[in-house]
Amino acid sequence: MRTGRQLKSRKGFSLVEILIAVVILSIVSIAAVGLFFAFTKHFEQSADLTAARQRGEMALSRLETAVLQAGLSMPNRTADFEKVFVVGTNINLITALRNATGSVWNEPVYLYGENFTVTDADGSKTEYFRKMGIVYCLSSGIGVLGDEHDVDVYDPNASDTEQELELSTACPENQVRVATSPARTDGWVTFSGCQTPFVVNDITSDRKKLTVITSKRDLIPFFAELQYLRAMCAYVSSPGGASPQFYIQDVTRGPAQPAVEGVSQVLFSYDDAGSDATNVLTVHLLVRGNRRFPGQVTSGVPGWPVSSTITDEDRHYRLIAISASWRVRN
Repeated sequence: MRTGRQLKSRKGFSLVEILIAVVILSIVSIAAVGLFFAFTKHFEQSADLTAARQRGEMALSRLETAVLQAGLSMPNRTADFEKVFVVGTNINLITALRNATGSVWNEPVYLYGENFTVTDADGSKTEYFRKMGIVYCLSSGIGVLGDEHDVDVYDPNASDTEQELELSTACPENQVRVATSPARTDGWVTFSGCQTPFVVNDITSDRKKLTVITSKRDLIPFFAELQYLRAMCAYVSSPGGASPQFYIQDVTRGPAQPAVEGVSQVLFSYDDAGSDATNVLTVHLLVRGNRRFPGQVTSGVPGWPVSSTITDEDRHYRLIAISASWRVRN
């Protein structure tokens, strides 16, 4: 009779099986590491392009209000536009706009600076500019009380060419002021239903009455809304350079201020010429991501209309082109 336990023999792994397992594990590990790096690269690229798109959308949003209100309550023909902004001998907004921008600003939407002409697929030509100026109006929510007012051309020797207007609410001090020389836009106002800008010649102490004058006779309708006249110019400083920034200037009221960083270039086009003009203003932005790479990582940029403007410095960044178009209705 046997005593003790009878041990069962156990079969182990052979060397070949171990080697096969090691190879399979290595293949899976390499694939997992490759997948991880691919995911990380994709995530980084996506985050970079998202940041660029957000910058572009922010820049476009800064322009939208001005574009939609461009030319509101003022003439848009060059000759008429130039005349209505000169009242008397001392108040000349046209000269102030031109001095501030170094251009011959002569219409509500004015494109200037370096320009490029591109021939489209259908043979038509589109002209793009680096800078844009806009004269526009902002709503105040303040109405003019009393009957309609017929305002005649200003004559300094005739007191009846000055029109006092009673307002429904006091006008804010930081929005309207008595006109001075050199002219500022906040010394001018317009009214809904009019096609002429007016100079603010006097404001009562309670700011509920304005005295206005004009260079062109016009009728201010009953309970017309007071509108603030403003001028804006937009451009990119050092386009395609080491540190470009998107600038906006409240013309005549202050210096240009950086609005959005990372916008490398901007191009403006405006279809306002000829009998078939659409009056569509288009803004194209070339926007960089956050990271500058040691080598060039971008060749072409879909949607950017003038590829020759993309600089070597631009190509060290991930780039996107973003654009918006608005019909200038006024």
